[in-house]
Amino acid sequence: MARSHGDRIQRAFQVALVNAVLGNDRIAREAGLMVTDTQALHLLMLRDDIRNAKRLSDVTGISTSTVSRIVDRLERAGYLRRVPDPDDRRSARLELDMTKVQPLVDRYAEYVSHLEKVNAGYTDDQLDLIAGYLEKTNNLF
Repeated sequence: MARSHGDRIQRAFQVALVNAVLGNDRIAREAGLMVTDTQALHLLMLRDDIRNAKRLSDVTGISTSTVSRIVDRLERAGYLRRVPDPDDRRSARLELDMTKVQPLVDRYAEYVSHLEKVNAGYTDDQLDLIAGYLEKTNNLF
C-alpha cells in the first residue's frame, strides 16, 4: 500500500534530522568540540538576538550552568570571547572570532554545495513552497 504524502514527509524529515545530528556530531568531533558547542556557534552566527549566555540558554532550553561550560570551552578553543556589555555591566557579550570559526564554515560548505545541486532541480515556485514549509516546521524541536 502506498504511503500518504504526510507519511513520506514525516519519514523524510526524521531521516534528515538523524543525518543532520550525526553529521553535526562528526564535524564537532573533528574540530575537538562537542556537538552542543558547534550548535551554539551556529546559533550565534545565525541569530543576531543571541549575544550573551543568558539568551543562549533561553533559546536552547539548556541550563545557564551548562551554557556557561559551553561558552568556557568555546572561549578556551578561541572560537569566541566574552567582552563587557556596554548596556549591562553585569553581563558579557559573546563575540565570535570568525578567523577561528571559518574552518568550520568551510567544513559545512560541502553540504551547502549539495543543497544547491538539489535546489537546481526545482523551480522558484517549488523552492518557495519548500522554504515556507521548512520555516513553519523549524521550531518543532
